[in-house]
This record gives sequence, C-alpha cells and structure tokens, in this order.
Amino acid sequence: MVVDHDFHLHLRPLSAGERRQFGAAEYVLEGWVGGQRIAIPVYSMADPGKTSAGGYAFEAMGLTITEGRLADLTHAARQLLHALAYGGRFPCYAMEIPSAGVALPVYPWGEGWRVHAPDGPILEAMDLGILRQRVADAHGLPVEAIQVRVLSERLAWVPPAAVFRPAIGSTPWLPVAWSESGWRLHLMGTLLSAPGSGAGIWSLWKAVAEWGARQGWLRTPEGLTLEVWSEAAWEAIRSAMPEAVAWLRFYETGPRLRVALLPAFRHEGRWFAVYAASGRQTVFTGCDLSDLRQRVGEALHAAGCLTDPQALRMEIRGMERPSGVEHAFLDSGR
Repeated sequence: MVVDHDFHLHLRPLSAGERRQFGAAEYVLEGWVGGQRIAIPVYSMADPGKTSAGGYAFEAMGLTITEGRLADLTHAARQLLHALAYGGRFPCYAMEIPSAGVALPVYPWGEGWRVHAPDGPILEAMDLGILRQRVADAHGLPVEAIQVRVLSERLAWVPPAAVFRPAIGSTPWLPVAWSESGWRLHLMGTLLSAPGSGAGIWSLWKAVAEWGARQGWLRTPEGLTLEVWSEAAWEAIRSAMPEAVAWLRFYETGPRLRVALLPAFRHEGRWFAVYAASGRQTVFTGCDLSDLRQRVGEALHAAGCLTDPQALRMEIRGMERPSGVEHAFLDSGR
C-alpha cells in the first residue's frame, strides 16, 4: 500500500453502540492508510493518586502507547505508522516466527511482495506462499514454523479469516482479511475490498477466479477454492448461503470410519460444496453438479482424504439419506 506520509487520523468519542463493540474504550482513532481503514480504540487511564484521569492509551503492533493528552496520542500513532512504512509503502501482511517472538512486515513491491528485516536479507516473491518458504529457508526453519498474518483495523497482526488457493496445489496463496466493515485482499499490487456481509466474499471470489484463469494458474474459474479459517467470518458467509439441494458423500480415510456429507447449493450460475475438517471450511465450485462432484473428488483425493475420486457419491434432495451420518458441515440441511 503506497501511503500518504501525513497519515490523516481523526480522534472522536465512541457512540453508545460503538462502545459495545470496543469494550471499555472511550475514543477511537481512525483514518485510512494506503486504502485500508484503521480504527484503534483509545482508553482512559485512571490515576489512583489523583481525582483526574491519568492519561490515555492505545494498543498497536503489540505495544501499549500512553500519553497524558489526547492530542499527543494522535501524534504518537502517526510516529508508529511512519516507523512501519518502508520505501513509501505500508505493510499488508507479516511473516510471524512464534519461536523467535518476531513478526517480519511484508510490503507490496511491484506486483509481488518484499520482506525487509534490518538485520536480515531482503526477500522477494510474487506469491505469499513462496515468500513464506523463502523466509523459512533464510531462518533455517520448516515452512510450518512461519505463520502468515494480516493487518487488522486495530493495527495488530492477526490470522487471515480465509485464503483463496487452487483446488489442487498450493500457489498462488491469497490470504483474506475480514471484519464487519469489509473483506480485503491484495491481488497483483491492488487492494480489493467488498462489504463484510456474507454476500461480499462472492464478489471477491469472482474477481480472483477470473484473474486466475487469465493468468493461467487456473484452467477455469471453477478451479478456485476458498478456505475459511475464522469462525465469525464463516458465520457471516453461511448466513448468505442458499439452502442445500444436494449432498456429496464419502467415507473418510483415518483411524475410524466416518461418513462425511458435503452440502451443495447453487449461487449465481455456479454450484458450490462445503467440506469441514480441522477447524476449517473449504468451499469448492463447479459449473454444474457433475463438474462439482468431479472437482471435489479430485481435490479430496489429492489431499489424501479420499482413496478414489470416483468414490464420491451424490444425493439429491428427496433421496433418503443414511442414518448416523456425521455431517461435514453443521446445519447442512437448512
């Protein structure tokens, strides 16, 4: 995100409704940085030795910033933003190394990404998944030891709410940030955003799928998959889903036999199916039910969940479903 070095921030008191969202905060420090909304709650600090307030504080980037006056707090926030900027850009993501207790900011660089650490090498890649591997290699760590984080509206590094990726394969790997105010992702140096409702994610899906097909990393737009990591984000998506009219069924491989049932529904001319595993919801798509069944079968087989892609069975509404089935999607028969 290319930034305005003035960092226009506005401090205002919270309304009664907003205080329910921000807890004990009394003010919010808000503005836009490189196209992203910033909304940092500000708290008053009571001084036990005085009858007046002892000052004000906010938390950002793992730091607690305190000042005696609100005006000084705004200045301190601008200084923090300046410290985060690099080459006229503001970080969108970070590569967190929990074992070292550090998070390396990731800056947009052309159509790709750059990690610049004061005491480390400058690493670049066109894809965040590839950059993650390079950061791991540079630090002599397995790639699983590096966690990708997105910048929240409260200036904190948090896990992505979701990730766009190919149904088979791992690159490109496009993390998505979410809050009630909107969905955000960066694509080829451009910030894409959509309303934070469940319907908003589908507009991003369409943009990413069409771009992927044009770039050649998807053979067709239907090859795009969405992994949802955040429970709150998933609830927002599920609230906008139509009712399931079909189900895909298979026996999962593992220490015990489990029948998984994936609901399928039609939305804006395409068919979607949802598979839940390991705390994540994975959404597949196809141009029709037959295409959806084939794509889901191949993806689950590639992931080691299904021994044979053809073992995936389809059930249409009105057919009797087997008893004792463990649904792969809660409330799939809404």
